[in-house]
Amino acid sequence: MIHLNQKTQILGGATIFPAVIFAVMAFLTFATSSSWGLYVLAMPIVFPISLALGVSTPLMIGALLSASSFGSHACFFSDSSLLAAQGAGCSPMQHAFTQFPYAMLGAGLSVAAFLGLGYMMA
Repeated sequence: MIHLNQKTQILGGATIFPAVIFAVMAFLTFATSSSWGLYVLAMPIVFPISLALGVSTPLMIGALLSASSFGSHACFFSDSSLLAAQGAGCSPMQHAFTQFPYAMLGAGLSVAAFLGLGYMMA
């Protein structure tokens, strides 16, 4: 019988898990504009897997909260983007197009940071 750790050694296991979770959850948050509801479902799934892989719990909390922040900031129909666009006097799409490059830069740096931290803390 093959255990979870043996299966994930091929894929990088604990080293890349925080970065993968960040990327997947950031995409899902961007697509659904759900900053908190999605995480009520994700945390009971992600935390036991990360504990089985030996990933640091604070690192996983950081990956999840960072993904939530990215998705809420980058999504053009999230509540924070709609309020910011209304306050700036522009349409939500105009606001999204000006914010998206900065959000993607932050997401890229976050993936790199989670890869580095996953490697150092594994």
